[in-house]
Amino acid sequence: MTTRMSFTLESKLSDQIEQFAQEMRVDRNEAILRLIEAGIIKYSEEKGFIPIQQERDFQEVKVIKGSIDDLTATVSDLKKEIRVIHHILDLKHQKESRPIQKETRRWWEFWKGI
Repeated sequence: MTTRMSFTLESKLSDQIEQFAQEMRVDRNEAILRLIEAGIIKYSEEKGFIPIQQERDFQEVKVIKGSIDDLTATVSDLKKEIRVIHHILDLKHQKESRPIQKETRRWWEFWKGI
């Protein structure tokens, strides 16, 4: 069950949450959720609080899937760039290589070179 909450934080605490979110590379809401879960685990270790079951609405799966999609798009773009570079190098190599000149003498006129 999802519950939407609204509360006011001090600016110092808000900055700490933002810093934690940047370090963990998650958005602010996910950072707040992780900090709340860590607090529940801490209280459960002290036997002063009974923790609830941790259920997620596949938010992490969505984040991972989005990251994989971004990575796939990046690799696809890189593949296209490599094809272009390969084509450019191939054309450059073809321009540099000169055709072999035809033989001006026949094989039986070997004595002319002597």
